[in-house]
Amino acid sequence: MDLLQNIGKQVKTVAEELIELLEERLTKMEQELVIDRFEGDIAVCEERNTKQKIEILKKDLPNEAKEGSILIFQEEKYQLAQEKTKFVQNKIQDKMKQAWKN
Repeated sequence: MDLLQNIGKQVKTVAEELIELLEERLTKMEQELVIDRFEGDIAVCEERNTKQKIEILKKDLPNEAKEGSILIFQEEKYQLAQEKTKFVQNKIQDKMKQAWKN
């Protein structure tokens, strides 16, 4: 009976770890990050919806990543959301032009 209880505890522990890992991955997949700045080997990012600051090692980012780039987590890695980055940059430029006109 002790053996069955021990196996049951181990299965529960593994299941809990798996659930935690899945929750972490799902959270990452839902995030949209913008690179605020680089500090040494770290990219300081901001989650676009929550404004939460997140630090990511530079080595874990695409080589083309730069300040202002928007990142998404797909296929187990951070990738550039190029279309979204261009859209946001154009929107900022339009706002700047409007501000100078007024």
